[in-house]
Amino acid sequence: MLALLLLVPLATHGAGLPATLRASMLVRVLAYDRRLGQHPPPLTLAVTHREGDAASELLGREFSTALEAASRGRSIAGRALRVVRIGFNDTQQLQTDLSQMHAVALYVCEGLEAESRDIAQVTRRLSVLSIAGSEAQINQGLAIGLERKGNSPVILIHLAAARAEGADLDAGLLSLSRLIEPGGEEP
Repeated sequence: MLALLLLVPLATHGAGLPATLRASMLVRVLAYDRRLGQHPPPLTLAVTHREGDAASELLGREFSTALEAASRGRSIAGRALRVVRIGFNDTQQLQTDLSQMHAVALYVCEGLEAESRDIAQVTRRLSVLSIAGSEAQINQGLAIGLERKGNSPVILIHLAAARAEGADLDAGLLSLSRLIEPGGEEP
């Protein structure tokens, strides 16, 4: 059974980025958030998917697996990384789960686009950095996007949202990214 799972290609999201590339990018991006060095180890990276939505649950499992592989043996500011998965039902449950797990970052899977604004409110309250795979979700208030433009991966940053979540992003990351300012709205 395990051999069959290894033969199944990881699903793409992030406008066509394979899960393995998105996961590797996410681990590298987190290293640019200086505040993570202030958190006790391990640094918990949460992946949320829509509970009961088979496609979203599959993406959550696949991305979690890719993120575990990308973070294996790596650390940020000397802190080990831990990956957890959260089935999303509502924002109150998400807030409780993120708090209990002491999550520092949340990847929001496909299937939760309609809840992106509400999820962003939770991540702001808890100072959890939000990441997604589409510009549409960033335009709704999530902080960092990982997607493809042409043949190249691109990091999108909604700087006001990242700051509202307490991120302290290094200028090096900002210089490598495309800054997003959704419709002049304040997140």
